[in-house]
Amino acid sequence: MKNLYNMDDWADVSNCRLGEILLEAGKINLFHISMVLDIQRFKKMPMGEIFLAMKVISKKDLEQALLVQKTIQKRCQNA
Repeated sequence: MKNLYNMDDWADVSNCRLGEILLEAGKINLFHISMVLDIQRFKKMPMGEIFLAMKVISKKDLEQALLVQKTIQKRCQNA
């Protein structure tokens, strides 16, 4: 499990999908992802907003996960 608040933990990660970042950090599980994907079929909402509405993660966790995602994306583009 990776620490969402320690960027060094994410140095070897190349997948920048929000759900997988939160899963790897132990903030959600596969059941949560399945629920969100079902909800997204009917409501066009971002995954993070749905997790917040479900009270599965905190706003701080979402903001940090999005920062991790952005950092991974930049690193992959520069590679």
